[in-house]
Amino acid sequence: MKVTNSEYACLSSFLIRSLFFGPAIYSILHFALQDGWISIIISFILSFIPLFIYYKLLNHNPDDNIVSLNNKLGIIGKIINVILTLFVIFHASMILWNLTNFINSQFLFQTPLIVIAIILAIGIFYVSIKNLTTIARTGTVFFVISTILFFIAALSLIKEFDVNGLKPIFNSGFLPILKGSFSSLGLNIFPLFIILIIPKNSIKNNDKMLKSFFKVYIFRYLCMLSVIVICVAILGIELTNLYQYPEYHILKTINIANFFQRVESVLSVQWIFESVMAIALCLYYVKESLTKTFNFKNKFNLINIISLIGILIIANYIFSSNTVAETFYKNIYPFLTSIFFLIIPLIILITIKVKKT
Repeated sequence: MKVTNSEYACLSSFLIRSLFFGPAIYSILHFALQDGWISIIISFILSFIPLFIYYKLLNHNPDDNIVSLNNKLGIIGKIINVILTLFVIFHASMILWNLTNFINSQFLFQTPLIVIAIILAIGIFYVSIKNLTTIARTGTVFFVISTILFFIAALSLIKEFDVNGLKPIFNSGFLPILKGSFSSLGLNIFPLFIILIIPKNSIKNNDKMLKSFFKVYIFRYLCMLSVIVICVAILGIELTNLYQYPEYHILKTINIANFFQRVESVLSVQWIFESVMAIALCLYYVKESLTKTFNFKNKFNLINIISLIGILIIANYIFSSNTVAETFYKNIYPFLTSIFFLIIPLIILITIKVKKT
């Protein structure tokens, strides 16, 4: 089973965007205020550090994914696989909580979170039990739809743009901007580690992989930059920081020729697609990790079912309120992703280079 280099790039984009709407925007703008767009630019520059580590791991042995690469380190490698697998499950739970909370708060406010999560889990499960090729093709279709919806939204909001909303620049100093950049890295970039579950030799024309990846990567960063800029320029930083999902509320201002109005529900479908695909990728990682580390047989998709149940339980019971969740995403989760998706991969890379596995 192989994926094309463009499909690989599309899959990686879902990991970048899955926590951008809501947690990342809230964190970036909370720290950097109207200078949030500067935080995005700085995080883009700094992101080449983790990308370099991931690329080195991907290229160390083209036949190995990150799990089989760790297995060559012996019992320590298996322990690392278990730790990373558990955190990937936790990361999927964070994505699912954000998605279910968004749907609950904006559409189905009288419906319990667990009911929404179970309905979403059915679709996620269906995607996750497919082979890699099918998942990649589904992801490509979702990527195209999301891109179209994004352009419709962005073009419709241009006339509302007010550059004065972005002033003054550097009003809060440089340290808050750096904190915003770290939030962006932790919530949007470090999770790209999960894509290492796909070995290089499973990518068709992998000599062109980097070119395809960076096309999508730069496009996604430009999208994130434009969302931050548009939100602040139209709503203003004070109003933007009042909303948990400002990028959704700003869609309510779209009015095309006094005919197309209240289109935010349709345009927000892109975030549902992105979150569903990101969780499906996490489940694929878990399945591959457990089958390769312990030689489990995934009969009746038992690994997918148990993992998804775990994700549902964590997502439903981890936060007692939105305030607790926002504090966690802002102050704690970027540090957790930096440990599990940056520091541990760096240790793995150093170890395999020293041992020459």
